[in-house]
Amino acid sequence: MFCSPAVPAGTADITHARRLGLVRLLADGPAMEVLAHAGYQGLGAQTGGRVVTPPHRKFKKNAPDWYEEIHEQRRKAHSSRRIRVEHGIGHLKNWRPSRAITADTST
Repeated sequence: MFCSPAVPAGTADITHARRLGLVRLLADGPAMEVLAHAGYQGLGAQTGGRVVTPPHRKFKKNAPDWYEEIHEQRRKAHSSRRIRVEHGIGHLKNWRPSRAITADTST
């Protein structure tokens, strides 16, 4: 898991990763596979295939049936592998520290 410093909301994920040197770190580091969302498309080529994103749509309109079927299979395969990551992120975002037990001050 990689946690980066906060940046303004207008900064794209892929831009932030490049500025922090994450792309270079992944390209030069140990062989591993990083499951990423579509916001990181293009990093796979820059990192030697270490960043895996959902399949890109080749056809925007009038795609052949065979292409739609293959694209849907690949998208579902990536999604089913990535769901664990999304659940983990969701748990982190919804985490709340337990409330401290306060002493009874009514006396």
